[in-house]
Amino acid sequence: MSYLKVAMRLLYFTFLSFLLLAPSSFVRGKDERSNKQTTTLTVAAAADLRFVMPELVKIFQKKNLGIKIGVIYGASGKFYEQVIRGAPFDLFLSADKEYPSLLFSKGYSLGEPFKYAEGKLVLWMRKGLFTEEKRAQWKELLLEDKVLKIALANPERAPYGKAAKSALVKALLWDRLKEKFVFGENVIQAFQFAEEKNAEVAFIPMSLALSAKAKNEGDFVEVPQSFYSKIEQYGIILKKTLNPVIAQKFKDFLVSEESRVELKKYGLYP
Repeated sequence: MSYLKVAMRLLYFTFLSFLLLAPSSFVRGKDERSNKQTTTLTVAAAADLRFVMPELVKIFQKKNLGIKIGVIYGASGKFYEQVIRGAPFDLFLSADKEYPSLLFSKGYSLGEPFKYAEGKLVLWMRKGLFTEEKRAQWKELLLEDKVLKIALANPERAPYGKAAKSALVKALLWDRLKEKFVFGENVIQAFQFAEEKNAEVAFIPMSLALSAKAKNEGDFVEVPQSFYSKIEQYGIILKKTLNPVIAQKFKDFLVSEESRVELKKYGLYP
């Protein structure tokens, strides 16, 4: 047999061996990739976390490759109702202590509620609407003739809306100004009312007022703590979570010093 024929036969068998072995290699590679699938946690977060939470998620995901945090924002009371109805959340971060405590007492939580922040209430307005002197007196400002509408979140569902109502009642302004109130489903919507000129002012969390958007477009004055109850923000890991270990890992991060540094940038303190 000539040298050329031998070489051709060797080439043929080499190629045939490759075809026979290749599929198993492809399957093995596919299996290895499937073992590295991303785990997703769904977090129901109070609307006051709208701007700080993306920063926290970014830090956490950078340190925990393979874990994705999906966040839904809304009123704490609305999320409470959804959890009762079986919503598939892994964690619930409320803007108060009451809703997480109720869920814990009813058996919806893995472990006791944990405190992750404490918030502050402010009155926000668009830039140029009031002088610095007038902004300093929040009660008198609300009585100005140019204030036609006052936005706040629904006090029945949103803890910051409840705090705003408490402040107005204590200032003896709730009944006096009730015809001017416009209610948002949550604090984000209340902010949008004022931002889009459907209200002159809005009661919102400091965490929203310190966002780049709110700072660029408006000014705010802090409502003294003596006018409303302390806003302590608690969370829970829900019993229905399919990833309790990872949920605990994210919870531990939320109460860590690294997380608190970021929360403080938005006026949320431990």
